[in-house]
Amino acid sequence: MNLLLTLKSLYALNGLIAVLLYLPQIINAWKDRNHALSLSLLTFGGWSIGSLVSTLYAWFFVKDKMFAAISLGNMAGSGTIFLIVVCSRLTSRRNTPRLIN
Repeated sequence: MNLLLTLKSLYALNGLIAVLLYLPQIINAWKDRNHALSLSLLTFGGWSIGSLVSTLYAWFFVKDKMFAAISLGNMAGSGTIFLIVVCSRLTSRRNTPRLIN
């Protein structure tokens, strides 16, 4: 039983650290003057959807609140980056002068 408690504690700590590691990327995406062109919408959108599925699975089937919370944190982190990139690129398109033929 002690091994299982240790493993669960490590999982919780790892999950918390993983979620916090989104913060530097969120800050960089927010400050990026190149409209976050180096960030992949497909990747962060895919991670967001995958994390949503994991959250729902953890909550409804596994019934593990910690698993659900960590998955939700991952969804929030990747989803925030996805939305920042989308908004930045849409804003840049609206503000880019168009050539008139």
